[in-house]
Amino acid sequence: MSEYTLYGIIEFSTPLYCSADALGQTVDVSIGGHAGTLTLPSLPDWHDQDKDPLHKPLLGPSAACTWKRGERLIYWGRPRSYPMGEALVECALLEFVLHRNNLQPDAQQIYKSFGAWLNLFQQYVILLTTQNTRRDTYVEVEGEDNEIGGKIELIISEEAGLRHISSDNSINIIVSESGVDQTLHLEQLKKASHLSSQKFPPRLEYRLLLEAYNARKNGDFRKTIIEAANALEISLTDRILDEFDKLHVSFGEKLVKKFSALGGRFELARILSIALPKPKEEYIKLVINPRNDVIHRASFPDILLANQVISEVEELLQLLSPQIYQD
Repeated sequence: MSEYTLYGIIEFSTPLYCSADALGQTVDVSIGGHAGTLTLPSLPDWHDQDKDPLHKPLLGPSAACTWKRGERLIYWGRPRSYPMGEALVECALLEFVLHRNNLQPDAQQIYKSFGAWLNLFQQYVILLTTQNTRRDTYVEVEGEDNEIGGKIELIISEEAGLRHISSDNSINIIVSESGVDQTLHLEQLKKASHLSSQKFPPRLEYRLLLEAYNARKNGDFRKTIIEAANALEISLTDRILDEFDKLHVSFGEKLVKKFSALGGRFELARILSIALPKPKEEYIKLVINPRNDVIHRASFPDILLANQVISEVEELLQLLSPQIYQD
């Protein structure tokens, strides 16, 4: 049977903020049971005499660099810094090699599976980079306003030229992405693509951290602190139970119930000599008290306090739960 290359143009509703080392790179993906690749656009050809290099758009992947919509080349994104080469990527290219006889059903399977894949992909991009989790760094994209945002368009190259393959269902995809380097680097791109292709969801504590990020971006700092503290409590509890298993303590779960809530978990960690970056007293001030004030005193924290709590939780999750995915 003849083989065809099926292309998919991903249009992100919010751009990926990428480092120069990720631009122009190709990583492996698997969507709907079909192995393929994802390629990001490249930086423009810059010259020393360029007066305004940031106005040059990104270059499309080689297979699609001459593709147009109407009379204009497809807009893949734009550089954000010169000469560092950080960029906002608005489109990326998927490629799959499919057999001719199965082209239509395979294409429809990719359409149907793409939403779940991209949802996981964007979650891991956020967890690995924290981009677009702060209100002051959120990047709005101009364009058609729809309920979900983002889309994919599948195209096949034939002798007569490019042919669009329409979806049986109208599918829109959620992609709510953005000192601290928040750009997406190549290794992070590879990891996000791999984990989403394997359909591994984030661990519970990281799903709660995503909720905290989303709440902060939306200005709900009470929910930000509550979800971040919940994420930490789950992570600390798992670490404590692991320590009890190592010590062959059969009544570990009973002790966990006795030392309830986040403060009790920190006390158990102290008793078990679990090494943490700061003493328990510091975490009472930085995390526990803000959480208790929100829950028990109905306080309304500001963004500075929300940032403080998230920063402490991020540091502890990296230490206590270094594996961000659930296999």
